[in-house]
Amino acid sequence: MSLFTKSVLKFLSIMSLIAQFLCAFAGLMLLFGTGAVLLVPNGVKKQLLQYVDVNSNLNTNPSVWFLVLSCLVALAIIACLFIIMHALRKMIGNIYIQDFFVYQNLTCLKQILIAITSFTILQFISQLFFAKLHAYNVSNVFSNSSPGLLGNILLLAIVYTLYVVFKYGISLQDDSNNVI
Repeated sequence: MSLFTKSVLKFLSIMSLIAQFLCAFAGLMLLFGTGAVLLVPNGVKKQLLQYVDVNSNLNTNPSVWFLVLSCLVALAIIACLFIIMHALRKMIGNIYIQDFFVYQNLTCLKQILIAITSFTILQFISQLFFAKLHAYNVSNVFSNSSPGLLGNILLLAIVYTLYVVFKYGISLQDDSNNVI
């Protein structure tokens, strides 16, 4: 393996670790923010929510259960991203030590597939919540549009293709090891 490839793999491993840290921090901030919104008096809550979108007919008094459910969906989305980054970092570590077609990589790809599928479903649910509140373009990070959803489905297809390739590579590796 070339020095450039090893450097890129180390960089990706560090970036995935940083992303994991940011996901954990975002989850904590989400819990803190949700707790703050649930605990502040109604007058202050209305003042805070008036700045969300001046031009829309925003329902400024969502129920407590709706806020809690929205928080749970957001936490699940962050957990999916955390799982994806963790599995990716484990795969990068295996590839760095030149363990390409091993069962751990296949397990990591399964985890990534499940997490991306869950992320896509949860993002769709999140879009429904935004539509109920008439809140659009809330996040610059996650698109709440149909092309974003189609992009996630395309990513899911690509990762599934990689999963099939790795699964076939592992069976070839096992056959090769049995012949020797």
